Amino acid sequence: MIFTDIFLLMLTAAPQVVESPAMPAGRQRLRILDLLRFCAAFAVVLFHFGDTRAWGGPNAFPTLSAVTMFGVYGVRMFFVISGFVILMSAWGRSPGDFASSRIARLYPAYWASVIILGALALVGLTTDHRPTLSELLANLTMLQHGLRIRDLEIVYWTLWQELVFYVLIAVFAAIGITYRRCLAFLAGWLFLLAIAERVNADLLQAVLIPFSAPYFIAGMALYLIHRFGGSLLPWLLVGAGWALALVQVLGENPPAVQRFGEALGSALVVGVISLIFVVMILVALGRLDGIDWRLLTVLGALSYPLYLFHHHIGFLLIGRLHAPLGKMITLPLVVVLVLALAYAVYRLVEVPLQPRLRAALDRSIRADAGYLDGRG
Repeated sequence: MIFTDIFLLMLTAAPQVVESPAMPAGRQRLRILDLLRFCAAFAVVLFHFGDTRAWGGPNAFPTLSAVTMFGVYGVRMFFVISGFVILMSAWGRSPGDFASSRIARLYPAYWASVIILGALALVGLTTDHRPTLSELLANLTMLQHGLRIRDLEIVYWTLWQELVFYVLIAVFAAIGITYRRCLAFLAGWLFLLAIAERVNADLLQAVLIPFSAPYFIAGMALYLIHRFGGSLLPWLLVGAGWALALVQVLGENPPAVQRFGEALGSALVVGVISLIFVVMILVALGRLDGIDWRLLTVLGALSYPLYLFHHHIGFLLIGRLHAPLGKMITLPLVVVLVLALAYAVYRLVEVPLQPRLRAALDRSIRADAGYLDGRG
């Protein structure tokens, strides 16, 4: 039924190309996105905890891992959500305002993770690598991936994808974000992805981030649908993102194929990726607006520190607890402990530091105001 509704919307909805907001100017918080962020982070947690060698051997949970193995695709949901939310966040803002909001959002918890996890690694409490001082310093910048320096933590690789995406959006904001320019931006991004693959252009691929681009593109197109209503071109962009995502993931020889066989494994992977898109389509159409509980805001806030800390801390805890407690007690206990740590980072690091960092960045961006006004 939902697919029929979508198809009819694509064909019959009049494209709203007015550049004035088609929704109230104030940004309404979509708490369903907080829930989806948390679900994506929690899926990654379960994937890592079920798969980690900290249990002392492979396949520690043969039955459970048949489900949790699909948690690896939680990062794909993050990317679709990010495309939706970042376009919403950047709309109507200057590049400076957008940059300061993103830096204040990303860096406090990230710096805390580099400092804490780096200190643990330096004293020998590592997952697989003891970092050098230069690696730690590079990781503090969040630019290590671009500098070809090893990530301190395995989960940091997605942050480079996000960072490049934010820079693209900041440049777009400098030009001026409008509905029609968004359509051109997304269509151009899709076309350049194909060109970059065809000519094997390293610079283009570095800028266009082909791994995550289909999800960012689909998320941005879904925000256009959410804000301006459904019309053919945004729906085609969502469809193109979905198709490219499937081409990409099926070309990776996914573990599900190795476990369940070619036919069933491929069908399951297609189903999981498609489910991510269907859920986000429901969000864009407003079908999930009724999920609006205040608690979801807290869950959404936990998702980022949970993602940053869970792998390293969980690895260490599982390695020390599973022998005396057994795996059936250790797994839920470690999940609770990393959730508690995420909440502590949120309350003790993000809540006090984010607004202060944001205010300092805003002041810095406007430090030349007196000169511009002729007072300097």
